[in-house]
Amino acid sequence: MLNVHLVPHTHDDVGWLKTVDQYFYGDRNDIQHAGVQYILDSVVDQLLKNPDRRFIYVETGFFYRWWKQQSSSMQQTVKQLVNEGTGTSAERVR
Repeated sequence: MLNVHLVPHTHDDVGWLKTVDQYFYGDRNDIQHAGVQYILDSVVDQLLKNPDRRFIYVETGFFYRWWKQQSSSMQQTVKQLVNEGTGTSAERVR
């Protein structure tokens, strides 16, 4: 028996092929298809639907920009998702 774990992640390097704004808002998709704000929106939605799911995110520049645009309710929801993580790799948020 083979047990395979798929862990979704992004790899939209801040400013690699496009400007930060172009990556974040999904502009200039002729260069590379990416709309980071939509990735984060859909990930939060899916994590809420299934608490067994996990997501790895390292592009803190994009996350910070997304975070600043969220309501206090959404920020609290994201904090709750992180705090309810497995505890092995999720850092607690206050």
